[in-house]
Amino acid sequence: MLSENINPTIIYNEGWIVRLLVIESMLEKITIENIEFGKLANKKWSSEALIASPFVTTKINREGYTHADIILGDFDVNYGERGEVVLTDIPEILGIIEAKMGSNLSKGTANAPDYNQASRNVCCLAHTTQSTDCDTFFIIAAPQSIIKKYNFEEQINQIRTQISERFSHSEISYSKEIEKKVIECKVSVISYEDWINTLKDNEIKNILIDFYNQCKKYNKIQG
Repeated sequence: MLSENINPTIIYNEGWIVRLLVIESMLEKITIENIEFGKLANKKWSSEALIASPFVTTKINREGYTHADIILGDFDVNYGERGEVVLTDIPEILGIIEAKMGSNLSKGTANAPDYNQASRNVCCLAHTTQSTDCDTFFIIAAPQSIIKKYNFEEQINQIRTQISERFSHSEISYSKEIEKKVIECKVSVISYEDWINTLKDNEIKNILIDFYNQCKKYNKIQG
């Protein structure tokens, strides 16, 4: 009956599957791609918060704030104002999960077309944490077939080069502080299939398998 009243993709989409997986991973205290969700359970998480990049105030090739699909760690955000991520006083960790369903990573600006979503998110994390000892991570979550189709594993290998190139299209320099944080950021790709299979609660796992199958059905994902 859902499909007769609203577009099912309002519910069955990448945003909701990744939120559900994050919440259950925290409850079960599992580890995904060396990210310990048990420790993150004591931190904050938020959906669609804004995170600043080094280029939000530049005169040449300026860009806006980045919407983080899911951001986790030591931060505050006030959606009553801008909705921008602000680090806490002594941050330990900050990470972003980019959730995809059937699409590729979006491209960058007109003058830096290869500066895609992955590079932009990692650069934002590095910019935000540059003066701290805060650990950072970035994960792309997507269907296994989409990871293979768009070769996300290979794309994340281009992040450092793309960020360095992005600075060459602006008047600001690529500081050693930001470069260090870019290098140290833990970057990985995980399929929803593998993530769901990591869960220990079989009842919840089966519910999420059914939800994910609906996501694939209504988003026309093969495989």
